[in-house]
Amino acid sequence: MHPLIELRGVGRHYRLGAIEVPALVDINLSIQAGEFVAVIGQSGSGKSTLMNVLGCLDSPTVGQFLIDGQDASQLGPDELAGLRRERFGFIFQRYHLLPHMDARANAELPAVYAGASSSARRERAEALLTRLGLGERMHHKPNELSGGQQQRVSIARSLMNGGQIILADEPTGALDSQSGKEMLVLLRELNERGHTIILVTHDAHVASHAHRIIELRDGKVLRDSGTPAEHRPVDPQAKESMVWSRGSRWGRLQMQWREALQSAVQSLRGNRLRTALSMLGISIGIAAVVSILALTGAARGSIEKDVGSLMSGRIPVSRGNSQLPPGTQAQPFRPSEIEAVRALPGVKAVTVEREIQLTARHASRDAMVSVLGAEAQTLVGRKLKLVEGRYFNAMDFAATTQVAVIDEKARKALFKPGESPLGRTLLVAPQGTPAEGGAALAGTSGAAVPVGVALPLTIVGVVAPGTGGALSFGPWLGQVLTPHTTFSRKLDVRVDADQFNVLLDFTVPPAEVRKQLIYRLKALHGVEDFEAWNADEEFRKFQQITGAMALLFAGVGAISLLVGGVGVMNIMLVSVSERTREIGIRMAIGARQGDVRLQFLVEAVLLCCLGGALGVFLSWLCAQGINVAQEELRVEVSWAALGVAFAVSSVVGLVFGTVPARRAAALSPVEALTRE
Repeated sequence: MHPLIELRGVGRHYRLGAIEVPALVDINLSIQAGEFVAVIGQSGSGKSTLMNVLGCLDSPTVGQFLIDGQDASQLGPDELAGLRRERFGFIFQRYHLLPHMDARANAELPAVYAGASSSARRERAEALLTRLGLGERMHHKPNELSGGQQQRVSIARSLMNGGQIILADEPTGALDSQSGKEMLVLLRELNERGHTIILVTHDAHVASHAHRIIELRDGKVLRDSGTPAEHRPVDPQAKESMVWSRGSRWGRLQMQWREALQSAVQSLRGNRLRTALSMLGISIGIAAVVSILALTGAARGSIEKDVGSLMSGRIPVSRGNSQLPPGTQAQPFRPSEIEAVRALPGVKAVTVEREIQLTARHASRDAMVSVLGAEAQTLVGRKLKLVEGRYFNAMDFAATTQVAVIDEKARKALFKPGESPLGRTLLVAPQGTPAEGGAALAGTSGAAVPVGVALPLTIVGVVAPGTGGALSFGPWLGQVLTPHTTFSRKLDVRVDADQFNVLLDFTVPPAEVRKQLIYRLKALHGVEDFEAWNADEEFRKFQQITGAMALLFAGVGAISLLVGGVGVMNIMLVSVSERTREIGIRMAIGARQGDVRLQFLVEAVLLCCLGGALGVFLSWLCAQGINVAQEELRVEVSWAALGVAFAVSSVVGLVFGTVPARRAAALSPVEALTRE
């Protein structure tokens, strides 16, 4: 039968710069199951290094290290973690308990990495702590326990998964004499129950309690009393060797994630100020991105609504073409040509754009206005809505009535606030023409107004932009609409037009209507001396521009999110440095590299998600503030934005938490445990 532990020519060398320092030299040892061995030596003799090799915390530089015939010196990090988890229990001089966990949780920890169910490990931890005299203290944290009680918790932890081999590193070094005696008694009892005890000490009195003493000096075995002749392997009186029911893979994954999440929450709660500052950085980034997207989305929607309402469903046609040969003069559009266009399939109506700039006066106020010759479809073509009074009727068009409809700009320029313009007389005349005397021509009909004489118009209605958006598109000047018959006879006697709008009924595709319109007018004019542009196509180009602008603004906001992510990575790297000893403890009791990596990744993702939630709330608060401050632009944070924010938060945590997590998982258990 092979020994439980066997070392064959084991050496462990450390490199300090260009110098190689031997810590162990040609160690040959065999330890049988159930032995009580003390490794003694002065500081620097190599006893701690030997213990690290025996406990699979470190690997030898040369030689073989066998456990039950298995060569542990050739195993990888996760396989060594499995050996530590299933066979070893550690009792450290400084206890190495996790401060944020109570006694029971500290004792349970090895079983978590062994895949034990929560109820099974809780029951065993309570039984072990009760047996060790801590039944009333199992819910106390380490700082609430004495040194002896903390050492008993570490013993319970070492026995959690069975603890076939217990390595005790100076277990009495930090205890008073009475607690030290009790500790040695406990170790003897554990040995009598069948545990193999390897005690590392510099105290000869403590070493005398062991059955076998191995003395080291300068990394070599100076003396070995050997396995006592009367030694016989002892059958465990209690079933200390635990074989946990591992359950399903899904159950093990649940426990792994639950432990990682609990650890992350405890770590974040333990560093509240740092957590709050890190969350603030992420929340500012998320709030910036969500707010910018919501604000630009609202602005873009409003602008596109205005532009789309103004441009969609019509084809503007104007006199002139930049492609005409030099010297060629563009012809105006005659009434017969406009009627030919009106007869095309897919044309709902044609509105002639006849407009001049005049001076308008009411009482003591005057202003430059744009006077339009309006038709029945002008309000539809110009996307205007009647807000007060009436529009022109058939009688107005037939009798060339001197009536007018004004817009809000003209109203504000010519009337006092709150004053109704309905029924009032407005005088319009070329700029610089005296308004006096216009009243004498009020009854004139059927002839153009003589040059230098003002035309009186009775206001019958008020219109406003009908787009309903935050922005309105139209002329800079106020508008005065008068029947086109009145306009033609009293203001502009020309019958030809320089531009008109074709309103579509969408029974024929707009592109086809435009194609037929160009063909018809080109045939009538003999040359394409006009321009007819597709408003819908131009509107799609406009949408592309606004979409690009929205992405640009979102990119600017994403810079702050990137800065927040870098801050999280920095904080997590600091956390790894501060919690190196905790990482070493977890690895010593059986945590795999994947367990450590998952723990820090979950912490980073949780931190970013909390920051993302705060950022979403801040962006929602900002949107509400904007909506309260004004009514034209409605800003909303959609559920889609919430989902994207949380997804982005998770990705930021995952990306920027990877480097710290990998660094934590790559730590050597020995190096991690030696840091304070």
